[in-house]
Amino acid sequence: MIFKNKRLNKFWRFSCSFQLGIPVLVTIAVLIAWGTIVESQYDAFAAKKIVFDSWMMWTAISVLIFNLVVVVVDRWPWQKNHYPFITVHAGIITIILGAFITSEYGLDGQVSVPISGKNNYVSVAQTDLVVYATFDGDRYSKVVDREVDFFSHPPNKEKPYYIELGDDKIQILEYVKYARLQSKVKVSDYEFAGASVRFQLMNASVKQVQQITQPKKDKEVKFNLGPAQVYLGPVRAMKVADRGNEVFLTPVDGEKLQYTIFHKQTEKPFKTGLMKIGDVVQTGWMGLELRLLDYLPKAGEEYEVTSYPRPTPLTSSAVRIRHKDVEKWLVLNDVLKIFGTNKAYLLSYQNRRLDLGFQINLEKFDVSRYQGTQKAMEYASLVNVSGMGTAASDVIPVQQLIAMNEPLKYRGYTIYQASFQEDEITGQPVASVFSVNKDPGRWIKYLGSIIFSLGIVWLFYQRRKRRTAV
Repeated sequence: MIFKNKRLNKFWRFSCSFQLGIPVLVTIAVLIAWGTIVESQYDAFAAKKIVFDSWMMWTAISVLIFNLVVVVVDRWPWQKNHYPFITVHAGIITIILGAFITSEYGLDGQVSVPISGKNNYVSVAQTDLVVYATFDGDRYSKVVDREVDFFSHPPNKEKPYYIELGDDKIQILEYVKYARLQSKVKVSDYEFAGASVRFQLMNASVKQVQQITQPKKDKEVKFNLGPAQVYLGPVRAMKVADRGNEVFLTPVDGEKLQYTIFHKQTEKPFKTGLMKIGDVVQTGWMGLELRLLDYLPKAGEEYEVTSYPRPTPLTSSAVRIRHKDVEKWLVLNDVLKIFGTNKAYLLSYQNRRLDLGFQINLEKFDVSRYQGTQKAMEYASLVNVSGMGTAASDVIPVQQLIAMNEPLKYRGYTIYQASFQEDEITGQPVASVFSVNKDPGRWIKYLGSIIFSLGIVWLFYQRRKRRTAV
């Protein structure tokens, strides 16, 4: 194709030449190598944000598509010997189109399902800031729900992120990508704040120190020792058959707690009374003694944050909040209470949760470990998946065992066995974690691969035919 305008003709010649195509391909190869290094040093999320989903990658891919299209158009009108060449280019463009559709409309997240429980929400990488407001500390209404990307656009003291709440203003002053957290319990002046206790359970072979804090007044919190449970809150009514070895610590005033001790499958308490800091109570199970080490009638948990250069299994992202000259840390997927002029707020910085439209019911979870260790060798989940609507497909549930290399495919989603969660004290599994993937561009990428392969074979056949003819 030749244009009369010299500048346009020169630009067109450059656009369909190797002088553009080769540098673009080299640039994409370098970016892919860079992304691989970033993923190995950090994680897949960082690699996507920094490299694979960056303006550099999309610019390079756009220029590559432009080059491929111009090369094909330049050969118009097409001859018979052009079609293998066109087929190869069409295959590449189709693969890129499929990747774009997956990037924009696909889903890649995780679902955690407790054993014998269910869940229909998947957690994805996108993050949101959500604020709930309350007048009485009980009924909350959502007042803010917005997407934020602090990884790519971190706030700082010079340019903080603002949340306007009428007469109240919240500032986000700092973002830490990889934070090591240390929780500390402090005295709270919040009217509905819960209590906090630090206690010790010990006998000849056990010496366990633990602190538990109520998220809110009159809300129960539990510590599970395995053979026994310690509750902070009002005594729970339950059937005798469901009763275990339990201690209930119920706040009475600023100094004393009421303890109520139950033995397994008994209706009446084994022992009850009042205790204060330093007191010791015999529980009657395996010689265990309960010693009250500390008690705060009104308390709240706060985090101290240490920034790490790279992620570890113990790190999480966090933001530093300022409200009325008070600064606190808010950790990803945690909730922070803030007291405004005439309202109280719950501020959450969280991964976005999307409704799958069906429930994953975990009926059974099995794990086998390497002999002599606690390291998991194999694990699998027996799930029952059912819809939540009135469609015909919702009536019949699907039951399947999901193992390491045996995913479940349901309604366009592929559900893989990713990991599991264990109780910190007993080491027993408490929940199964699934990776959920939806790839709407997959068939387009497969189609592009077939077209590309067909074009390559066609090209070799055409060249071989020419050599044979000579």
